[in-house]
Amino acid sequence: MPRMRQHHGRPANSGFTLIEALIAAAVLAVGMLGNATMLLHSLQTNRLALQRTQAVAMAADMADRIRANRAAAASFALAAGTMLAPAAKSCNAAHPCSPSDVAAVDSSEWQQSVMLALPGARTSITVAPAASTAANLYTITIDWVQAGDGAIASISLTVQA
Repeated sequence: MPRMRQHHGRPANSGFTLIEALIAAAVLAVGMLGNATMLLHSLQTNRLALQRTQAVAMAADMADRIRANRAAAASFALAAGTMLAPAAKSCNAAHPCSPSDVAAVDSSEWQQSVMLALPGARTSITVAPAASTAANLYTITIDWVQAGDGAIASISLTVQA
């Protein structure tokens, strides 16, 4: 009668060992940590992009206000760091505003909206005569503190009106 072999010791396929399971869990944890880091970086980059977009839109808003009121050219000048008081002038049919009054109201409202939207914002508007035309050049500058890293960001827009 043929003799049957008996296996002594460990079978060939006995499943995962505890060491293998711990190594797999560690690899998975490192991968998840990498994903979380990328997500946080993406959120910070999106926040910075939103602030820059807001600054560009606000500079364009002031450019539109300036173009709409060319008669008050000098009234739009705003030195860097100057805080405008909220405009108290109200215009109506009985008490019409002059172009300078409208410029003061526009500048004050614009600056207040910039301060609310961007942290640590500073605004300035310089007015210079254009060399080749009778129009003026307006340089609208907005500086603010970027969320997250605390660096100073700046946007400048030059328009002719």
